[in-house]
Amino acid sequence: MIQLFKENEVKSLLGISLYHRVLYGNKNEPWENFDYLVKLYLSKKLDFTPFIYLDVGNLFEQLILQNIAIVQKYFGYFTPCPACHLFLHMMRIPIANFYNIQKIITGERESHNSVEKLNQISEILDLYKSLLKKHQIELVQPLRKIKNDVNIYRILGHQWRNNINTLNCSFSKNYYDENGKIPFELERIKYSITNFYFPLFSSVINFISTQHKEPDEHWFREKILKVIDTLKDKM
Repeated sequence: MIQLFKENEVKSLLGISLYHRVLYGNKNEPWENFDYLVKLYLSKKLDFTPFIYLDVGNLFEQLILQNIAIVQKYFGYFTPCPACHLFLHMMRIPIANFYNIQKIITGERESHNSVEKLNQISEILDLYKSLLKKHQIELVQPLRKIKNDVNIYRILGHQWRNNINTLNCSFSKNYYDENGKIPFELERIKYSITNFYFPLFSSVINFISTQHKEPDEHWFREKILKVIDTLKDKM
């Protein structure tokens, strides 16, 4: 967000973070980071909406964890990370729509000190942008081309405290093989995101936007079957 402030005129900002049960560690870190940003830019008199922190644990379980066998069956691979990344972007859309927001800012980078992360490979990041655009949301990735962590700390500034107690994910690095390589075919991942996860996530956010609540378990089962039927027609 700091990089975005440096490159663009920003008048208002809404902080949104999502939490699910696979995350552990310092649950306050997203709020602490946003609070740092607020204090850093108070002099600019920006309109900061109070930070929103949502527990999406049930949605994560129904949309990601409960579909492991389905993804393995129809796409021949499984790692939750690319789908989870899209999930975290898209579950912000109902809130963005409520506040009439058209842009979601992310901290995604194609390379982290020469280390590739499967959910942030260039083609996957392009796919996220194109899919969110279908919901009239622009995904803004101001850090995307910054490869070195040193440059990230320069952007954060000398006042930044690198908190050792961070928020972490239990699935971290699950997509590397014994040689530290990513063994999955990228096209399979892109196909599953486009033809399974995206229509499923879209149905959920449309339900939430109209019903103002999460779907129940029966609704999930019925919707997943419909998505699979449509998928079979394409195969």
